[in-house]
Amino acid sequence: MAIRMTGLISGMDTEGMVKELVAASSTKVNKVKQEKQKLEWKQEAWQDLNTKIYNFYKSELFNFKSASAYQTKKATSGDENKVKVSAGANAPSGSHTVSVKQLASSAYLTGASIKSDKAYVSYSDITTSTKFADMTDADGNSLGLEGQTISISSNFKNEDGQMTTEVLEFTLGGSEENSIASLSELNTKLAANKNFKGLKASIVDGKITFTNSTGKENKDFEMDGTTFNISADALGMSGELGFKTDKNAENHPTLEGTIDANYRKEFTGADINKSTKLTDIGINVGTTFSINGKDYVVDDKTTVATLTEELSKMGVGASFDENQGRFYINSAKSGVDNNFELTSSDSEALEILGLGSGATKVDAQDAIIEYNGVEYTGASNTFEINGLTITAASVTGKYDKATGTFTDDAPISISVAQDTDKMYDSIKNFVKKYNELIEEMNKLYDEKKTDYEPLTEEEMSQLSEKQIEKWEEKAKQGLLRRDSTIDKLLSNMRNILNKSVEVTMEDGSKQSFTLASLGIVTGDYTENGKLHILGDADDPTYSGETNKLKAMLESNPDIFQQVIAGTGDANGIGEQLYDSLAASMKRTSTSRSLTFYDDITMEEQMKDYDEDVDKWQEKLQKLEDRYYEQFAAMESAMAALQQQQSYLAGLMGGM
Repeated sequence: MAIRMTGLISGMDTEGMVKELVAASSTKVNKVKQEKQKLEWKQEAWQDLNTKIYNFYKSELFNFKSASAYQTKKATSGDENKVKVSAGANAPSGSHTVSVKQLASSAYLTGASIKSDKAYVSYSDITTSTKFADMTDADGNSLGLEGQTISISSNFKNEDGQMTTEVLEFTLGGSEENSIASLSELNTKLAANKNFKGLKASIVDGKITFTNSTGKENKDFEMDGTTFNISADALGMSGELGFKTDKNAENHPTLEGTIDANYRKEFTGADINKSTKLTDIGINVGTTFSINGKDYVVDDKTTVATLTEELSKMGVGASFDENQGRFYINSAKSGVDNNFELTSSDSEALEILGLGSGATKVDAQDAIIEYNGVEYTGASNTFEINGLTITAASVTGKYDKATGTFTDDAPISISVAQDTDKMYDSIKNFVKKYNELIEEMNKLYDEKKTDYEPLTEEEMSQLSEKQIEKWEEKAKQGLLRRDSTIDKLLSNMRNILNKSVEVTMEDGSKQSFTLASLGIVTGDYTENGKLHILGDADDPTYSGETNKLKAMLESNPDIFQQVIAGTGDANGIGEQLYDSLAASMKRTSTSRSLTFYDDITMEEQMKDYDEDVDKWQEKLQKLEDRYYEQFAAMESAMAALQQQQSYLAGLMGGM
């Protein structure tokens, strides 16, 4: 925008004068903007109403016109603690009987509380100073070392240069002269003998280890009749004395040249949690667990939690109860086809986990029922039979699986009938939603317009937000007053709902019915077509009347179905209303599909308004520019005149 310096010579309020001169044109621009704003509000009002009509069309009206809505059945069980039942539209009315011989169940494998058969000893607290008599396992059982005899021999050259062998024998524990109470005492005696210098016993990773660090002669170590050479070339571990105790055998020590076994403390279920590694409870890496052809191989990181997760991927549910110290495994579904078998490449692994011989296995089984004397078998306790959904909850007699005999049966009686209450509630809901819709439509159609026009930008700048909100609320009133589309929709709906439909009676005769003859009437003229159900308890105006609708549904629901949903020969009232609204939503040159109003026309009008605004603003700008140019010329002329006057005054003053 150009910066103008106006009125400097003339002293006139040029800007105010220009504003006054273009006021008429500015009013025209504002008028177009206001018309566009009203059209936008009208579009918003129609969008809201369109949504309400469409929702009614696809929900309440669809249900009202559908034959299936008047074929609903209800089923009642004589004992829902044993048999639950629901009925579909095709379920035969009348009485039925159901007996439950056997319930379907999943397969279950309940593990024994975990307790390893073998007590693996932890040496974490044993040192060379620990007395042999005090070396026990986690349960306090002696390792059985006390009283054992060990012999250590050393081959060396004597002073004459001849090879000589010296043997030392020691009794572990005891009170004999050659007894040693601990490894420390053994090391003291070995160090005191020059021929055994360099030989030392220590405890490494839970094993008694002998090392020969002299690098001169070989030493031999003998225990339990087995001799091991401790080489002079080995400056590290050469012989290891590992201890194992077996509760099923006599405690005894064994000497192993290279012991690669892990020595562990005995575990019970209470000691194990989900983070426990399987290798820590005696299960080897590489052990395979299998269920129904699916495998999992244990690695050095596998924990109890890992195992349950992997088993659960094999089509079963698996969990571990830390409080009970036992595994629980079950088939994901019931029925004999869902039985499973857990196997392992190492049978001892199953025993360690309590899933071997000590586990309790319950096989899955199918449900067996009798419906009206005919036996049915299924993997689930729910059966779909003859339009009925039957769920067995408890047996009704004693069933012997081995012989197939069924005694002491007390069959459950089931009754099936039309669900008139559900039908009535559905019709009542239709009436309620229809009344709400036409009330809204009539309100918009009859709403009077006000003298409030949309605010201009200048007017809005002088008001608060709350004042603007109240003003616009008034300005929006009556925008759809006497709208021809609303009028047409209301007229079509009222006309269709007042039509009669010819129905074929049981004797073959024809009879015409209207909604009024079925007990659904139109209120007085002040309600503009609202519907009422005669005798309905929730209708204060008509609650005292006889409820003809409920009586019709109970005695002959087929007639109501034909009147509303129609037959093969003629459309019912509900179907005609549905088709009428569907036709009103079809795409045309002025409206899109699923739209009751001329949305395309409105959008085109909106563009026209935008173009008009642009044209008028362009004219306004040109007009302003012309006036400013004229005032600028006047200012220039006055400046020249003022200069001339000053010149003349100067000449005369000099005379």
